[in-house]
Formats: sequence, C-alpha cells, structure tokens
Amino acid sequence: MKQASILSHIAIIGGPTASGKSDYAIELAKRIGGEIINGDSMQVYRHLHILTARPTDLQGIPHHLYGVLEGGQVGSLGWWYGAACQVIQQVQSRGKMPIVVGGTGLYLRALTRGLSPMPDIPESIRQEARQLAQALAEEDFFELVSREDPKIKEVLHPNDTQRLTRALEVVRATQTSIQDCQGQPKKILDLKYQYFVLLPPREVLYQRINDRFIWMVENGALKEVKNLITQNINPDSPILKAVGVPELTAHLQGRCTLEQAIIDGQKSARRYAKRQTTWFTHQAPEAEVINKTGTSYFL
Repeated sequence: MKQASILSHIAIIGGPTASGKSDYAIELAKRIGGEIINGDSMQVYRHLHILTARPTDLQGIPHHLYGVLEGGQVGSLGWWYGAACQVIQQVQSRGKMPIVVGGTGLYLRALTRGLSPMPDIPESIRQEARQLAQALAEEDFFELVSREDPKIKEVLHPNDTQRLTRALEVVRATQTSIQDCQGQPKKILDLKYQYFVLLPPREVLYQRINDRFIWMVENGALKEVKNLITQNINPDSPILKAVGVPELTAHLQGRCTLEQAIIDGQKSARRYAKRQTTWFTHQAPEAEVINKTGTSYFL
C-alpha cells in the first residue's frame, strides 16, 4: 500500500530443498542489513526442527515466522501471506531489508502476484472431497485429483493433501481448474523485489539431499517424529505429511527397517526437490537463477 512505498524493496530467495537457501539468505542479510522471513510451509511449525531443516546457526540475524504454529494448526496460504506482509512492514519500519526465503513456491508467488479470491464450494462437495482424501492413499488421491484437474500435476506435491483437496473441491464445483478459475489477484502490499532461485545441478542437489537425510536421522529426526506421532494431531494435518515423517513413522511402527526408511525418505525428498525445481523453473520466470556447484553462492 502507499505507506510501504517509502521502503518497498524486498529480496526473495527460492529453490528446492537442500539447495542452500538458508545459508545464502544469512550471507545476504549480513551484507545488506536484512532480516529473514520464512517462506516454507513446514518450517512454520514448532515441531520437526531437524527434519524440516529449520536454520539453527542464525549468526545474529533476526528470523521471523519459524516455528510459530502448533501441529494441529493449518498454515494456509492466506494465513502466511497476511502474516508475512505484516512482518515485512515491521522489518521495513526498522530500516532493514526483508529477505523472504523458502521452498514453497505458492507462498512466494503470493508476494509477487497477490492472491485471487476463491469460489464458494457447496458443503456436499467439500465433504465428499475430504472423505476421499481420508480414504485414499496419498498417491491414489494425487492421481485422482490429477485426472480431474491435470494442471495441478506439476504444481502440487502428492503429500500436500490440504491443497489437493481444495483443488478437487474447485474442479468439481466449477468444472474449472483451480489454476484458471481464480479472479484478479489482490495484493496486500505492492512490493518491488529482487528474486533469486538457487538451482544447483541435479547430481549435486541429490547428493546433498541423501547426505542431509542421513545426518537428520543421526541427529534427532527419529525422536522428533516419535514425539510428533504421540500427540493428538488430526491425521490430515500438514505437518504429518512433511517429507520424511511417513517414512520414519513406518520404521517407528515396525513396518520397515531403519535402513529402508532412510532410503524411502531420501527418495521422497528427491522427488519433492524435482517438483520444486519444475515449479520454480516455470512459475518464477522473473527470478535470477543461480546454479553454482560450490557451497558459497557469493564466490
């Protein structure tokens, strides 16, 4: 809005999991006097600090919207957008540069394009979609929604039950893809931004993912998941769909060995990274792509 025009620039850093976004954001913040705002849909939860790769070595840089929700809460796109805009204004009022960093492309797109109003959904269709989401396995539900709305296949992840359910509701209520039926996007803040996407070569990224998942398991991820699944959290809660949670839960419940859980978790993380890469490649054409192989993007 008008008040934000005094200091309207922000930096946005996107990219797939394990691409180095958090380290890049901290280095950038130190160089330009910035504060970091979380743009990852799983890192908003208090739980799974290790498994969601929340930054730990903050190096004195203020971090916002990390670990602010409980497991039973839903960090919806609309909630995050409103919260992020509020924090952006607070950071700007201190004369600092907001740096929004995360791998949830829809969150970052809300900042650059705004949000579109969604159609009203009849309660009967809403209930039917929720029942299907609960009754079907993740992959089966994803395939069902993809058949009815093919445009979401490269946009949503199979474990994103919340948004898949919403997509199914919309296509059944309107006979139109959720990607097409939205009205004119509305912005809370009219921001000028610099957008960076970190896309390391695939072989480098996948090795980082494999190594990091092993590190997570060796450094407390199993305990995190064990504590999470003992809580009374709705089975549809997004936090239970986080990459690695279903795989480590299977081991904790005696359905597979730890070795198999690690292999499955690594595979799930690689598939997630592939979908993120596809999203940022096609949905963020204005971004400057950085694809160096080294550990420091500034060298």
